[in-house]
Amino acid sequence: MAADGYTTVKINTDLTEKLDRIIALEDCSSYAEAIEYAADEVLAQETEITTQELVQLLARRLDDIDDAKSQ
Repeated sequence: MAADGYTTVKINTDLTEKLDRIIALEDCSSYAEAIEYAADEVLAQETEITTQELVQLLARRLDDIDDAKSQ
């Protein structure tokens, strides 16, 4: 059970790997901080967004990072 003010989430291995990259690239100290960073980045670009849209945008952004690194 999560502590007051927190929510527990389950994420798949692919998302964990993407969050690990955000942690490394953005010097985040935890998954929570990486998720907050990613959400803030997306919300800075969008005025309203659903959770599903957020997940899709995060996945696309990380794919873009992968593509840029492989070039």
